[in-house]
Amino acid sequence: MNDFVIYSIEDDQEISEVIKIALSKNDFVVKSFYDGESFLEEFNKNKPNLILLDLMLPGIQGDEILKKIRLDRNNNDIPIVILSAKSLMNDKINGLNDGADDYIIKPFNIKELVSRINVWYRKFLDRLYIIKLDQFSLHLDKEEFYVFNEKIDLTKNEYKIISTLFMNKGKVVSRDELFDKIWKDVDKDNSVSRTIDMHIKSLRNKIGDKDKEIIKSIYGNGYKIG
Repeated sequence: MNDFVIYSIEDDQEISEVIKIALSKNDFVVKSFYDGESFLEEFNKNKPNLILLDLMLPGIQGDEILKKIRLDRNNNDIPIVILSAKSLMNDKINGLNDGADDYIIKPFNIKELVSRINVWYRKFLDRLYIIKLDQFSLHLDKEEFYVFNEKIDLTKNEYKIISTLFMNKGKVVSRDELFDKIWKDVDKDNSVSRTIDMHIKSLRNKIGDKDKEIIKSIYGNGYKIG
């Protein structure tokens, strides 16, 4: 789990240390902050995979930090779990409405906290293996491709092409590169372009890309998605 970094913002140093020890024992990487200012300074340089946020802090308050983070849509994939002594239903509702993904009331059971973070860690792993674009999703672990959650029956070579394009979203992939993904040990000849183009045509038919707006042809270079 050393690839999963957690930022903990908690001004009570005893609670902060308990959180760090418990999560570190479960192989999470934890960085502790005792105020919002130091957290934001680090957050602007390096993004974590999850944030544990106390609401009542010295200086800038937790709810302000939450709103600042959610102002940038690029941060929407970072789960934020509030840990707060504010136990009224309105506090919880406000926190969730402001962009928190979970709300745990203090005092909390440390084993429950670890369990909840494990849920977010599993979701993080799922995202690593699934690449999404609009109605399309590529499942790298199962080598499957879906349109609107419906699995599309692809040949091995078609899957290799679509997965290469998805993993290079926004970039042009040449016919030679695509050819190498499928027939890396085969010498190229003048039929390379025709072979790849035939596979692209079949892919477009299967995924409903009749207008060629999804798999885009870049004249003289190759193809790209996104």
